[in-house]
Amino acid sequence: GCCSKGLQHNAGELAEHKVHGGGSGSEAAVQRVFNTTLENWQNTRFMEVEVALRLLFMLGEAIPASHGAHFSGDSAKASVLQEMMHTLVTSEVSQYLHTSVTLEFFETVVRYEKFFTVEPQHIPTVLMSFLDHRGLRNNSPKVRSRAAYLFSRFIKTLSKHMNPYIEDILNRIQDLLVLSPCENGFQPLLSSDDQLFIYESAGVLIVNSEYSAERKQTLMRDLLTPLMEKFKVFLEKLLREQDEERQTVLADCLNHAVGFASRTSKAFSNKQTVKQCGCSEVYRDCLQTFLPALSCPLQKEVLRSGVRTFLHRMIICLEEEVLPFIPTASEHMLKDCEAKDLQEFIPLINQITAKFKTQISPFLQQVFMPLVRAIFEVLARPVEENDQTAALENQMLRRSYFAFLQTVAGSGMSEVIANQGVQNVEQVLFTVIQGAVEFPDPIAQKTCFIILSKLVELWGGKDGLLGFEDFIYKHIVPACFLAPMKPTFDLADAQTVLALSECAVTLKTIHLKRGPELIQYLQQEYLQSLQVAPEISREFCQALQQPDGKIFKNYLKVFFQRAKP
Repeated sequence: GCCSKGLQHNAGELAEHKVHGGGSGSEAAVQRVFNTTLENWQNTRFMEVEVALRLLFMLGEAIPASHGAHFSGDSAKASVLQEMMHTLVTSEVSQYLHTSVTLEFFETVVRYEKFFTVEPQHIPTVLMSFLDHRGLRNNSPKVRSRAAYLFSRFIKTLSKHMNPYIEDILNRIQDLLVLSPCENGFQPLLSSDDQLFIYESAGVLIVNSEYSAERKQTLMRDLLTPLMEKFKVFLEKLLREQDEERQTVLADCLNHAVGFASRTSKAFSNKQTVKQCGCSEVYRDCLQTFLPALSCPLQKEVLRSGVRTFLHRMIICLEEEVLPFIPTASEHMLKDCEAKDLQEFIPLINQITAKFKTQISPFLQQVFMPLVRAIFEVLARPVEENDQTAALENQMLRRSYFAFLQTVAGSGMSEVIANQGVQNVEQVLFTVIQGAVEFPDPIAQKTCFIILSKLVELWGGKDGLLGFEDFIYKHIVPACFLAPMKPTFDLADAQTVLALSECAVTLKTIHLKRGPELIQYLQQEYLQSLQVAPEISREFCQALQQPDGKIFKNYLKVFFQRAKP
């Protein structure tokens, strides 16, 4: 080991020295060392073979290539690098039985994958070395694991050249795709992390193939059906399992199944959508299979997080075809949930809301109050005084809740809030006022002022929401003064200054909607009640009426700096 490290270092210096030492002569010197070693690799010590391959690996850094164009289809123009790659692939040195040599071989073919675009006839030899005892079936777990990653890179970059080999590859990797719990001492060839790369490769091969949509659909079904079948079996087992250790094993296994299915979808793109490849139905079936895990009372955290991630992926891949699944998924996820569950569920709703806007409005109207109630139920639970974790989770949940309201109001769907009935609307509005004023969290406060500005803009005019103008004067205007006057509102803190800036926007928006009426209210009632001197009150209203919002933002900061003891 240590000896070979020293040699590697020397190899690096040799490559650098020879190459920088004088152009083509030195490249030729490296090539000579390389060729001599590879001509007789069967009778050469592993260190020397490893160094020869390392030289080739490092040569690319030392030779300046015009935009990586080391390789050319014109054999007269073939570079030293191209000749050496040719030697590497045809020498069969990948058969050398030493892990360092094997690893060096795989790293090098992937590093110079462009070589295969000009000499594609060598692709099958390299694919075979990945697929047999040299790569994914090597005795060494380290080699197998690295080969899985490099294989996926090789497939991805050369996917246009893979068409003739797709079926063969898919057949040969069949046994590596099996979902098996690590139990009874059974050790599968690849870890679940390694398997992710194999699933991704399979997805890339199918999606980028030149096959018809029907064929792609069939192949994708063949790839995903075993996962779905195993998933159902393991979920039933988990529901009956008493032993906690076994529960964990099964839950992990279920999670891997979802993760693998998710990973196959990474191959789709704007050019090759799920729909165009005829694969929508297969992924809808996956959703149908995975969603019941959300209501499993055991191992909730693991299972929910996996299925949630899959849902996020499907919102991107399936577009509106995912919508029918959202209500059931939400219902499951709102059952007996913790702060963390909710905090992770809200981004899902936000993603859907921002993406589908009015399409999702009926669903949002249904889920809105149950979600809000679930959040308040969690936030109302007593927290031990010194329980930092719980306090932090509540703070994050509060932020997520306000982010949710911001998304709903900002996606042009304020009617979702307006249609919740007067009492509910009031309750929600009061939580926003409370968030703006009571909690010393400038990130949440900023969001609350953004929500208030948005609602004033939507409902604050003459034909706005019934009773809302009353709310503006009784609650929103005071919030804009009470929040910055809190001793915890630190004007030297950057986040707090951003919150103040949004507070200024709220006041500007009210002025935009209510005009002179606001100025009159401030001068004759509100600022007087705060015992603000008449000249300062005039100054305040002048700044507020400036057309340039920046002027008022700057003024507001000074106003509160002076006002605070």
